[in-house]
Amino acid sequence: MMINKRLISTVENSKKYIIYNVMFQWISLIANVVLMGGIVTLIGVLYQGKLETGNRMVAFSMIAIICAVLIRFTCTILANRMSFLSSKAVKKVLREKIFDKLLKLGTSYEEEVKTSEVVQMAVEGVDQLEIYFGAYLPQFFYAMLAPITLFAIICFINVPAAIVLLVCVPLIPVSIAVVQTWAKKLLSKYWGQYTALGDTFLRISRV
Repeated sequence: MMINKRLISTVENSKKYIIYNVMFQWISLIANVVLMGGIVTLIGVLYQGKLETGNRMVAFSMIAIICAVLIRFTCTILANRMSFLSSKAVKKVLREKIFDKLLKLGTSYEEEVKTSEVVQMAVEGVDQLEIYFGAYLPQFFYAMLAPITLFAIICFINVPAAIVLLVCVPLIPVSIAVVQTWAKKLLSKYWGQYTALGDTFLRISRV
């Protein structure tokens, strides 16, 4: 499951949190580039033995490093906050929809689906979607934005290296897709057994 448009449109309120999450991660990336640039500049000054003559450059690098660290710290907190708000909205909306559907069906829902499966879907199933909205989707879009940003920055340093890194980027989603396909087959195999076990416990508790 890469991008499920129907699922995303169901929880419309989570879109803004996903966008904010990606934005804060991107700002953190820029701050990290500035941080690395400041550290490299300091190392260069020390290596060349120009610490006394390069006081202005050292001071500028130190200010840049401190600002970058503060920005990264703030953006990390805000990104985690957006992830929490996104997953919170998802759990609230989906569980309300599940319970509303059960109320409409009444006791006849057992003719269509097992009680254990409904319980597990409302609890663990929705919790898994929390990971999807709170972590997977923001990382998916950030993973497309970050290489382009780094490519543009590295082009000012070394164009061949930037091209090689950009060409290797598609290998990341390909490997993720392979792992997802394998995991989906494995999970679908055990889901039926898992729900059957839950149904057994429910029957025992009714006796």
